[in-house]
Amino acid sequence: MIRRPLSAIVVVLILATHTGTARADDGLGFLFDEQDDVPREDGGGPDSADPENADAQDDEAPEVEVIHLDEQEPHRPPPKPRDRAVLEEIVVTATKREKSLRDIPISISAIDGESLEDQGVLSINDVLEKTPGVTGNSARPGDQRIVVRGISTSASPTSTVPYPVGIFIGDTALNEPYAASITPDLSAFDLAAVEVLKGPQGTLFGGAALAGVLRYRLNDPIPDEWETRYFAQSIVPDEGSRAFAQGVVVNAPLLGDSGNLGARLAYIRREYPGVTDDLRREQAAKDVNRGEGDQFRAALLWQPTDALQFKFTYLDQDYDAANGLILAGSADGPRATRGSLLPWPNRHRFALYNLEAQYDWDHVRLVSSSSRTEKERFNIIDTYGSLLGQPLPSTPDLLAIPFLTDQESTSFQQELRLQSTGGGALEWLVGAYYLRSPIRYFLELNAEALNQAGTLTEDTLQIVYDLADTLGLEDTLSGLLETLVPGSDNLACELSVLCAETNALAEERALFFDVTWSPWHAVELSLGARLYRTAVSGGFTGQGIGARLVNNGMSPADFTTTITDEGINPKAAVTFRFTDDHSLYVLANKGFRFGGIQNIPEDEAQNVPGTYESDYIWNYELGLRTRWFDNLLEFDLTAFHIDYTDALVVLKNAIQINYYDNVGSAESDGIEASLRWLTPIPGVILSLSGGMVDAHTTEPFEAGNSVVPAGTPLPGSAEYQYSANLAFVGSPDWTVNVSALVGYAYVGETYYQIDSDKTVNDYGTVNLGLNFSVPSLPGRPSLALNVMNLTNETAPVNIIGSSVGSDFYILNAPRTMTARLGLEFQ
Repeated sequence: MIRRPLSAIVVVLILATHTGTARADDGLGFLFDEQDDVPREDGGGPDSADPENADAQDDEAPEVEVIHLDEQEPHRPPPKPRDRAVLEEIVVTATKREKSLRDIPISISAIDGESLEDQGVLSINDVLEKTPGVTGNSARPGDQRIVVRGISTSASPTSTVPYPVGIFIGDTALNEPYAASITPDLSAFDLAAVEVLKGPQGTLFGGAALAGVLRYRLNDPIPDEWETRYFAQSIVPDEGSRAFAQGVVVNAPLLGDSGNLGARLAYIRREYPGVTDDLRREQAAKDVNRGEGDQFRAALLWQPTDALQFKFTYLDQDYDAANGLILAGSADGPRATRGSLLPWPNRHRFALYNLEAQYDWDHVRLVSSSSRTEKERFNIIDTYGSLLGQPLPSTPDLLAIPFLTDQESTSFQQELRLQSTGGGALEWLVGAYYLRSPIRYFLELNAEALNQAGTLTEDTLQIVYDLADTLGLEDTLSGLLETLVPGSDNLACELSVLCAETNALAEERALFFDVTWSPWHAVELSLGARLYRTAVSGGFTGQGIGARLVNNGMSPADFTTTITDEGINPKAAVTFRFTDDHSLYVLANKGFRFGGIQNIPEDEAQNVPGTYESDYIWNYELGLRTRWFDNLLEFDLTAFHIDYTDALVVLKNAIQINYYDNVGSAESDGIEASLRWLTPIPGVILSLSGGMVDAHTTEPFEAGNSVVPAGTPLPGSAEYQYSANLAFVGSPDWTVNVSALVGYAYVGETYYQIDSDKTVNDYGTVNLGLNFSVPSLPGRPSLALNVMNLTNETAPVNIIGSSVGSDFYILNAPRTMTARLGLEFQ
């Protein structure tokens, strides 16, 4: 039974919308942002303006609102009228320095945290489906597969194949170098921004960023301000269980309002609704996959001098579901199944600790970032259906075939960099990076009857061992049993189909630089590179029937090796500015990803290798950035070609366990486009975005005992993707600020596995939002109402293939209504 948080707030919710300048996501952002009466830095203001210059000022280029996505605003006072609305300039720090998004020769999408709250975002997947060139398949919290520009290894959100996309919180990578574990999916509450960098980012982010980067930015403490914010959110999916989430954040100046030490503490409690029904008579239940989790965030910022700053960040998030069953018996729904004989328990946790020190000279900054990450994951699924088809109603639970995975990893990351500040014609950055990441990955596949027999046998042997120890015969008995039954010290594993554990250590050492030079206003040249060396060392131990079959009848099967790789990741770009509003850039950059050790025994008969190699991509990109009609319309167009070498894909062996292999080469070609328009209708903004991708292999390769021909599409790569949003924001003069959003997003058809012709996705969703806020009242109360997937479109996002009979499906999220209440105090 899921706990109901903090008693009585059964409230509908969604956070404040403030009117003002149009926001980065083209959703419910500021459209009315008129000139306020605050004096200018030169001492002037509206009342002191020189009337003789008034006409000249009117003829000047329109003012561009600059929104720093990582800038910490202690509060959000009601905006005052401006002469007219404009599209804002967005400043991001995704390239490790503050810079206008439109001035960076990389394709980047960004959305600020307040917009995420306004839209009632429940999962990062809600953001990705509106991002051109990016698709995401989500099965349940922590299980997410993100594909950027068609570079994909698996469409399965539950696959453990390493991520092709780097997941970062600030400058800290949350990726395992191999054997992916959890995809962090942070609550939208109190985030500064989410940034998506498309294409390889190996120069600045190393082996964690083969095809792109998804980067969360947390709000920093404010040393001299008090602030308290609260939200409560009700979540109601169609034919699912209700869920409730709430959170609070407090920013405190620890040394007073004029001090230099600030703390920011946040707690978020989330329930996750259940939408899957278990139809088996013996265990029938509705909405079995509901779960719950907590998130803690703490940050401390100390600025002892204007030049010196220290920041410590701590984040801890967990999730627990007693039965994470996510199967459906049909691709068209309902979200119900008879395909499992046992519950699917699922739980995970991840944590981040980061200490950042920064010192500024006149035009140079030194930054040190030291991080530790921790990840834990435990999961059981019943593979009876995928191996033997849907069980008959009379099938006993003892015939279940549970597949258990137990995984834990840590990492230590240290980055030291020196970079220029203050802008100028020459900007530069140099740095060094070190990563050390040990990982343990354990899996067990067995029949439930053998599991219980093994447990009973081990319990019996323990009684015998205890008796032998009393008689002083324990060593004699152990030797005798090991001679008669090799592996008797772990009999449950010896009786299993396969019991395997990988223990390995991954390391990366790198030096990197990035230089940008503007010899004159119209031209900007960028050059960067990362010199790296990686190593993965460790071993694999396998026991059970599967291990004996590939190890000449012997158990355990041991495999130990070290894989090293070294190279250089270059980046070069040229930007030409026709005018201040129109520019064209050309980019070539490279990315790589770690190789690794297989997590099942090497098997020559099935072409299962013992290791897999690092894979690489070269990205060639041409981007056009334009702004029209005095900053009322923006249109951007990007075309790319990617050469993919030693492409890594996920395959299945005879007993349906995943393994990884390099397929030789592949390529991806595509176009991404976006348009934002402040229409002549007051308060209305239109945004359109879309992308086309053609990603496929360029040479045939062996997949087990079959051959996959050249031209086969890469799994998870959607050929088409597009979205449209129409937003309205009422006048700031209204007592109650009102805004609304109507959106449509389509994700095209993709292949779920490289050696299969079965497809997933191919669905579109309509989303609605309505927001109210009353800035004049104490607490600045706000209410946001949202409906996601209004028409309740149903489509598979993954397929669980069955060797016998019909397949099983993981479906997209159903129609979901949310209500979010927000309060804010200073």
